[in-house]
Amino acid sequence: MTRVDGEVARGFEPVGDAFRQVLAEQTGTGAAMAAWHDGRWVARLYGGYTDASRTRPWRPDSIVMPYSVTKPFAAVCLLLLVNRGHVGLDEPMQTYWPEFVAPTTVRQVLSHQAGVVALDEPLPTKAFYDWNRLCRALAAQEPQWSPGERPGESALFYGHLVGEVVRRVDGRSLGRFLREEITGPLGIDFTIGLGASERSRAVDLPASTTRTSAARSWATIRRCTSGRSATRQALGIRRWSTGPPGAQPRSRRSTGTAPRRLFAASSSRCSTGTCCRSR
Repeated sequence: MTRVDGEVARGFEPVGDAFRQVLAEQTGTGAAMAAWHDGRWVARLYGGYTDASRTRPWRPDSIVMPYSVTKPFAAVCLLLLVNRGHVGLDEPMQTYWPEFVAPTTVRQVLSHQAGVVALDEPLPTKAFYDWNRLCRALAAQEPQWSPGERPGESALFYGHLVGEVVRRVDGRSLGRFLREEITGPLGIDFTIGLGASERSRAVDLPASTTRTSAARSWATIRRCTSGRSATRQALGIRRWSTGPPGAQPRSRRSTGTAPRRLFAASSSRCSTGTCCRSR
């Protein structure tokens, strides 16, 4: 039986039982969870190991890659600049990022309505770790639908779309802005970008888990990004338009020919540079 540490408030003991069951049955090496209810912590639990070789026990300060939980942290950075009057929600993205070709507003980017959800240009996985290269590709990308027409998550690129506006307006990287303006002052142990001290606390992601996740991602990508016609069918879009409502459908490129490709990153290490833990 894997050891479980932490605390559970009286009356919430079944939460601890459920966590022990998850820990015993999962394919990974360890886990942690926390629950906040009615103004107080009712469960803060952790157990197992942070590495595949099971040599590093999970600790209260271990940090994990949180996937899309990063998105609201990126958004709040930009919203803080909005609150300070440095960015306008209904301003075109080109106001702050002149090279950005999609005719969309900051509000539409923040609310996943910009349509920049896939890339025409095939890119290697390593491009995901090259901020400037990926931002150049996103700036040159036409939207998959007319911005504002419908929502659609920019699953892999939201942090770049939002973070580049932060960088261009404020001058600091998204990670530095978050650390200096939000998480640092509030005492939140969440980072975008890992230093040496954070890396020593980062939890390994088992290779089997990341391979499975990557395989599922690519299966979805193949279904949804094999040309505009397939994307239209997957998203339920009847026509393409980059103009205002009522404008004639138009596209600056031929449709249904070249595959629209995304790329996925997989690693046995928490190498995306984003980590968090509850405090």
